[in-house]
Amino acid sequence: MKTASHFLILAGAVLGLSMAAQSEEKVPAYELKSRSVFDAQDDARIPFWPIGFQRPKIRQDGTAAPVAAPSKIQLAADDFRVTSILLGNPALATINGHSFEEGEVLPVIFGTERLRVVVRAIRDGGVTLEYADQRVTVPMRRPELGQKHTVQKRDAADFTILIGAPKQK
Repeated sequence: MKTASHFLILAGAVLGLSMAAQSEEKVPAYELKSRSVFDAQDDARIPFWPIGFQRPKIRQDGTAAPVAAPSKIQLAADDFRVTSILLGNPALATINGHSFEEGEVLPVIFGTERLRVVVRAIRDGGVTLEYADQRVTVPMRRPELGQKHTVQKRDAADFTILIGAPKQK
């Protein structure tokens, strides 16, 4: 019985090797017909870079031109009004009449320039805002009793925070 099983195993191995040798002869070698290419224009945005990242300008001699530093706009805590804070998951703060959570970008305009002011932290008693390399902590201002503020209702799409302009009373 053992010799019959050994014989069948040996016959199967020989048959498998002979079929492998025959199949290698029948398959032609793979030839590449066309090679794919990606030609990006010099001014095109590289798709793997972050959105908004500007490519450095190249001079005629092949070196990169220095990137102009962003305008030095100083944010002040007086430009923003935090009226309420809700500590929860997620934490919410009412800034200039609209609710924001941590990580959201405020719609801030300075003159004709849009600024990317991000809500970095919402803590009890204040909010930390970040613009470029600046961090500003805006304390919560509690409205006094007896004052009645009349604010015109604006459409949410038109909501922007203007800074650098004269304060309205």
